[in-house]
Amino acid sequence: MAAKVVIKDLKKVYPGHDGTPVTAVSGVNIDIEPGEFVTLLGPSGCGKTTILRMIAGFEIPTAGDIYIGEERVNSLTPDKRDTAMVFQSYALFPHLNIFDNVAYGLKIKNLPKAEIEEKVQRILALVGLTGMEKRAPNQLSGGQQQRVALARALVMEPGVLLFDEPLSNLDAKLRVYMRSEIHKIQRSIGITSIYVTHDQSEAMSLSDRIIIMNNGKIEQIGTPHEVYAQPATAFVADFIGTANIIPAVVSAADNESVTVEILGHRYVKTMKNDFAVGEACKVITRPESMTLENDGGLKGKVTSSVFMGESQDYVVALEGSEKTVFVKKYNPNSATVFEPGAEVSVSVDVDSLHVIR
Repeated sequence: MAAKVVIKDLKKVYPGHDGTPVTAVSGVNIDIEPGEFVTLLGPSGCGKTTILRMIAGFEIPTAGDIYIGEERVNSLTPDKRDTAMVFQSYALFPHLNIFDNVAYGLKIKNLPKAEIEEKVQRILALVGLTGMEKRAPNQLSGGQQQRVALARALVMEPGVLLFDEPLSNLDAKLRVYMRSEIHKIQRSIGITSIYVTHDQSEAMSLSDRIIIMNNGKIEQIGTPHEVYAQPATAFVADFIGTANIIPAVVSAADNESVTVEILGHRYVKTMKNDFAVGEACKVITRPESMTLENDGGLKGKVTSSVFMGESQDYVVALEGSEKTVFVKKYNPNSATVFEPGAEVSVSVDVDSLHVIR
């Protein structure tokens, strides 16, 4: 049965090499609902894997509490927690065939042979490995081995399924396929899932919510759409996809809208805010929400124009500023292509811009 996960004021401090404490995780609070798929996303060293290992029981929190269901699990060993983990390295037993790899945990629990057979066959069917029971791990592809690792975790029927960068060892095309499979399987069984990755595409395609980490702290928690379209900080905007972060000044504001000025042009954005007139701010725009015209918007000069097949990608130096912006034009065959050196105007889709401090 899918379990709720609650993390309160979680902290992890390690002793440094020179004796100075190193804080890996600090002040983290997360509520994960039963059946929810949540991804911990961030750069290397941000604390995401440490949080996952503390949930699993492989690391002990320095402070704070972890609840799985109604149970505080801080002092429980990994085998006593209602969790199972899918590892980056698969961690399959090379001397056991696929059936025995998946059945291993059930045998440790001394379940009846008939029950083990039924559970293993059911899970192998779920992950698409029926008929491969007698094969050795080295007879399978990387994607198939990852399915075995997933089956081994699922067969234990945990309340929470943990993923530690499970697709990082696969090639790009197989990663796309496997994340689709993981998404489909997770939805079909409704298990609570916590997934760690530094791959933004994985996080966006798999998650109900994304938790973006930086330096051991949470920068933002939100749906994929929220963290992309309404980033809470410049770090989030820059980490998720490609973002133009443009300095601006607030020229008017009320509770429902804010007017910002960029290089003499004003843009009115409808959004809840507490900005003050005259306050410096940052405008976040995505490359696909900007267009190039011969005139009418922010003046600039094209410094780079690259054909990417599905899009023409531009870099434009804004006139009167040291700022450059990225502009992406999809289906470039149907539009004018601007070459480097061209004088252009950059138009901004006001509905797509977002204003932060």
